[in-house]
Amino acid sequence: MPHFFLAIIRTPSMTRALAACLIAFAGFWGAGAHAAENPNLPDWAPKPRPNVAEDRFRAEVSFLGAAFDTQLRIDPSLTLQGTQVDAERDLALDESQFLILGEITLLPGERHLVRLSGLSTRRSAETILERVIEFDDEVYFVGERINSELNLTLFGLTYGFRFITNDRAELTATLGIQVAEVEANAVVRSRMVRDPESGVAPLPLLGLEGRFDFTPRWSAEARIQYLAADIDDVDGSIMDARVAIAWRANPHLVFGLGYRRFSIDIDSQNESTPGFVDMQISGPTLFMRASL
Repeated sequence: MPHFFLAIIRTPSMTRALAACLIAFAGFWGAGAHAAENPNLPDWAPKPRPNVAEDRFRAEVSFLGAAFDTQLRIDPSLTLQGTQVDAERDLALDESQFLILGEITLLPGERHLVRLSGLSTRRSAETILERVIEFDDEVYFVGERINSELNLTLFGLTYGFRFITNDRAELTATLGIQVAEVEANAVVRSRMVRDPESGVAPLPLLGLEGRFDFTPRWSAEARIQYLAADIDDVDGSIMDARVAIAWRANPHLVFGLGYRRFSIDIDSQNESTPGFVDMQISGPTLFMRASL
């Protein structure tokens, strides 16, 4: 370094000026830290970085270790009942599956929420019957080899109004429509071929969901949607509930671990599709949610 610059730095006036700058910078830094801890400071004080992004779009992928409990009966007619079947025990359908679920949430404004979601599970099996089963207008005998399938597909559209929305908590009332399709079939291929029985029902749902942050990174979340309805001789109810603990990696990325339970109960007295389906799906869930 040239001797000219060394001489300037070593002068008493420059030393005092440099010390004054360092003191001023330290004072500004301390004021910023104090503002982050004290929300009552004036508006011009530096504000802390938010824990939660003011997002307009959320995408979530979840992994569900689903356990099934399914009871169903397909009646030959309104006056003659078929056999109530335990799908997992009698038909050897899977008692558990690993499901991947997805949902997209739009937030067009401070208070509004629109969510698209989907769920699909498809199960099939082949087994030898241990009891006589009457399914629709067919009779299946002990010792016959039966091929069966049971599929469920759900598409949901949900609107929500967020009564509370801030950096610490959210509380939202929801109104949604779930379109549920259930498809069931059982055949003995050596002597019959038949098309599967299916039914589609749009079900409106009322719900409530919320989030509360214990710390800047840890929070608890819960949601439930439920409704029972009787439409055109079809009595149905549906419930979808989830509780979880979430860890926020940054304002835009959340990981969560929780428990989810879904149930659908449809009892049809309709002349074309008499019978009932009672399906429970529940298990631990791991999810990842990104916000933009």
